[in-house]
Amino acid sequence: MKKVAIIIFAALLFVGCAKKSAEEAVQSQAETSQETAEAKAATPETSATSSENAPAEKGSFAYIRALQPKKEYANAVKDLTQDYLLGTWSVEVISEPQNYVYFAFDDDGSYYVFSPYGGYMGQKGEYKLDGNNLTLFYPNFESSRWDELIFPDKKETTLVYDYDFKDFYNVGVLHNDHLILRNGVEKTPLGSKCILKGLEVIKTENTPVVAKDNLKLRYEPSLKGKESSFWYRAYLKIYLKELLEKKYYQVNENDEKMVLNIMLKGMATSYDAKTVSEDTIDGITAPWYRISLFDCDDESMPQNYWVFGGYLEPFEESRSDEYKEILFNSALEKKLLVFDEAAYEDYEASTGYKRVTGITEESAKIIIKAGGTAESNEELQGTIFKIGMTKGEIIKLLDKPIVTQANRIDYFIFPDGNGYRLCFYFEADKVSKIEISPEK
Repeated sequence: MKKVAIIIFAALLFVGCAKKSAEEAVQSQAETSQETAEAKAATPETSATSSENAPAEKGSFAYIRALQPKKEYANAVKDLTQDYLLGTWSVEVISEPQNYVYFAFDDDGSYYVFSPYGGYMGQKGEYKLDGNNLTLFYPNFESSRWDELIFPDKKETTLVYDYDFKDFYNVGVLHNDHLILRNGVEKTPLGSKCILKGLEVIKTENTPVVAKDNLKLRYEPSLKGKESSFWYRAYLKIYLKELLEKKYYQVNENDEKMVLNIMLKGMATSYDAKTVSEDTIDGITAPWYRISLFDCDDESMPQNYWVFGGYLEPFEESRSDEYKEILFNSALEKKLLVFDEAAYEDYEASTGYKRVTGITEESAKIIIKAGGTAESNEELQGTIFKIGMTKGEIIKLLDKPIVTQANRIDYFIFPDGNGYRLCFYFEADKVSKIEISPEK
């Protein structure tokens, strides 16, 4: 939720998710659904230059979309005038996560309510301008939930124009305790301390980051903030496409399992705001960051969430493959991925010999790089095998054949003719050590 940049971001997100890797899309996160909606609302085919050029049918959607200021403004004005008020203003209900409604002000004391996606919503109201005070009167009839959000008492509501109010998006806004109206004339500069959803934040450029651990997604930057959720199916299919094919895994088709209230470890995204205040969690002191996630579904919009910054780290392009491996294992742990039996059987049929699952082979390579023996989880970073796992958990991850003994499981790997013996040692039915040795 820069006009040229907004359109580029939107194009990369909506087209890139279908035709490019999600890694590229992460680098081009749209700033907000608010700004994307503004870009759509101002497309040339539905815009006109002035109210004089609008269609004769006053109040039609074409007329409403044509309403513009009588002269162009490069910057917001210090004091509100009738001329500056004319045209389109986006409406934010501070308590709502998304904004999809706009007001268009005419010079006859009328305003119209419309959606940049669905058109004129059939509502018309009257307004009164008194200096910097704008009073909106309840519209002619009720047709959407926006009436109750904008006019909670079903009466008039008054907003104050304040050039010095530092809104996250624009300089020079109309606001009261539950509404903000913006016309997009002057953007709030990057680095500014400003107000976003009633919170004091610092506006930043879109900065790429990676989750160092699974992070709760929240609507508000607080441990007490309401939790949100993200739909992972399309995102994982695109972002992990090569790994899924290589390791013979596919995304779980169970919709209920694909919605999580966390940002997975290894997931890359970007943030555009951070809180001025900081919290201390698990001994780590850091601000909260507003991130943007896009689930890559054809009809979805970028979604904004708040996450604690203590478990984010800067994104490094050189580590992109490593991030994907971490994300793959995180998704596997949360049962977002399932083994693709059909793909594996096709591979066996094409090669003519039994091959271990790709994920086991990759894990073995990690243990070899660690010196051939792993006795702690720190040595096993990037592999599905963990110290402390039970025999049952290990066996589920292994393909046959295996040899089980009282305190040990041996597993033979023959990738591309090179043989290894993978040995799991157990104490009280839990893995205490893992070794790799050559097997001829």
